[in-house]
Amino acid sequence: MTVAVVHSQTDEGRQALAAGIREAQTRNTELVVLHALSGSSEQSARDREIAAVDAAVRAVAPDARVEAALPDPDATSTLLALVDKVDAELVVIGSRHRSAVGKFLMGQQVQRLLLEIPVEILVVKSRQ
Repeated sequence: MTVAVVHSQTDEGRQALAAGIREAQTRNTELVVLHALSGSSEQSARDREIAAVDAAVRAVAPDARVEAALPDPDATSTLLALVDKVDAELVVIGSRHRSAVGKFLMGQQVQRLLLEIPVEILVVKSRQ
């Protein structure tokens, strides 16, 4: 079993990664960072994106494993598939304060993750 962190290069993503590191240490289990690629059709662009994610994660969690995949058909579906693939016991997701419009536009993706992930979920709010 693993602790999985939904990755993003944002303050809330960094807060989620920090919480995921703590949870993996507390549970004495593997940390896996999940990343839905941007969807570029160029292999070199995907390779650069994976390398950047890997470097950012290794800087704070050298033993973490990074799992990345192309959106199929969308980033939320990809993340759900990755959660299943890594056999996660806990999924950590970062969140931030949003305006009413932001909640409407972005809330659907987070809501879908919250409803469809079949294991425990820890939502970490950014400090901003």
